[in-house]
Amino acid sequence: MTSHDTQAVVGAGGFRGYKPGQAVNERVRDRMKTLWSDREAEAAVARYGAEGIGADLALRVYTTRLLGGEPRLVLHGGGNTSLKTRLTDLAGDEVEVLCVKGSGWDMGRIEPAGLPAVRLEPLRRLRQRDALSDEDMVAAHRANLLDPSAPTPSVETLLHAFLPHRYIDHTHANAVLALTDQPDGAALCREVFGEKVVLVPYIMPGFALARKAAELFEETPDCEAMILLNHGAFTFGETAREVYERMIGSPTAPKRIWPRSRRRSSRAPRCRPGPPNRRRSRRCCAACSRVRPGSPAARRSASCSLSGAGRIFAVSWTVWRSPVTGSPAPSRPTIRSG
Repeated sequence: MTSHDTQAVVGAGGFRGYKPGQAVNERVRDRMKTLWSDREAEAAVARYGAEGIGADLALRVYTTRLLGGEPRLVLHGGGNTSLKTRLTDLAGDEVEVLCVKGSGWDMGRIEPAGLPAVRLEPLRRLRQRDALSDEDMVAAHRANLLDPSAPTPSVETLLHAFLPHRYIDHTHANAVLALTDQPDGAALCREVFGEKVVLVPYIMPGFALARKAAELFEETPDCEAMILLNHGAFTFGETAREVYERMIGSPTAPKRIWPRSRRRSSRAPRCRPGPPNRRRSRRCCAACSRVRPGSPAARRSASCSLSGAGRIFAVSWTVWRSPVTGSPAPSRPTIRSG
């Protein structure tokens, strides 16, 4: 990647974003590109190794920061990551643990302390229960912390625990939400992402979501990612780099979902968003009919540039503000092809 593609903040540790308390600040053009650097990964391992942190956790911190520095993945700081490893507890026993993002930590500025270690086996046994209240779930998280003073683990800790993979990434990717938040979101996701992605119906984060996601994963154990409808994306694997690059390259990358046109056009037709109008067609173009089922009362609008050579959609978001109160409302997608 050239300097024209990305602008980075280089920390004192000699690699992007690793000055303590400083976020990764990457500016990536149009299509999302991998920011993984072998040099920077080695520098992360060396820096945290000097503090007694294992290489696996150091790389977990490194890729978490890469994700956290990309606003198209972590809208308003949402998302979490985890690592399954072995650590020594206060009694001197080596135990299997889940290091998962703790509440209150920003993924773009995270340090090892922001990934508290929780005993894994007790969490896995919770799956045998028929139900678990949020209060009991949080109590179970805290009761199994290796460090009692560590931050409270994420509300999605059990979902990370119930999946078997060593590394797991979870983001609220804009491109995913632009599809899943449509009335026919499940059908759109199946068409775009194919059969290698598990679709999980919307359930509030907690025990019920974790158990449902684990059940659906076991029905398709060779899946490459998991899409939670109206929520976000999960990717998983055995290395930090594999999982990170799946996140930016599989569930968040624009996809070619329309057949090629038989006739090439030198000038692409363009439809522009506008105020609701009864005389305005509910389907101003093929893309809007698929991505944005029209509704005069809808706050969302789409602008589509159609090319005769095919339709490849990239998604960005703008914040809609109420004309009455001026307060922000849920974001709306702007979908372009090119």
